[in-house]
Amino acid sequence: MIARIWQARTGGPEDAERYREVFTTEVLGHLRGLEGFRGAYLLAREQAGAVEIRTLTLFDSIDAVRRFAGHDHERERVTPAARAALLDSDPVIRHYDVAAALPPA
Repeated sequence: MIARIWQARTGGPEDAERYREVFTTEVLGHLRGLEGFRGAYLLAREQAGAVEIRTLTLFDSIDAVRRFAGHDHERERVTPAARAALLDSDPVIRHYDVAAALPPA
């Protein structure tokens, strides 16, 4: 299994909530029907007035990641609605092999 991790920051809680709405509608809406998609998490924490966010998406394989993200799968894909909620973001996506896991019950 592959974990795909991306990070960004919003200007504060209101922008974080706007990003959460985009994530749950646009991103998850697209991922739900994708073969090889195994789950997603949106993580958030307030820090110095901003909100740091990270997304963790899980896929069966790097081929499944490419079906979602395209050939340049290590570059961020941010829609205009998501970009409007962000202060900044890391343009590089990191992929990890999941070496061990205990899925939620």
